[in-house]
Amino acid sequence: MKINFDSRRGLKDIYQVGNVIKDYTNTLYLIVGNVEDGYAMVNLTNNNVTEKVSTLEELADTYGEDEDVLVNAEINVF
Repeated sequence: MKINFDSRRGLKDIYQVGNVIKDYTNTLYLIVGNVEDGYAMVNLTNNNVTEKVSTLEELADTYGEDEDVLVNAEINVF
């Protein structure tokens, strides 16, 4: 597995569907959802899901912290 962290982006830029984010506790979250059903974060450490919100901006405002980092991970399974 290859993992790189990108802390140079703003919260609104990293809170996009499909992105993986690492918070200050080293917990990994996957951003999921769509316009019709709302957006949430899946905690990849303990399989919990946050409450859904209407927009990605609301998700970033509700759960985002300045310490959040975009994770660029490549997983190869053989």
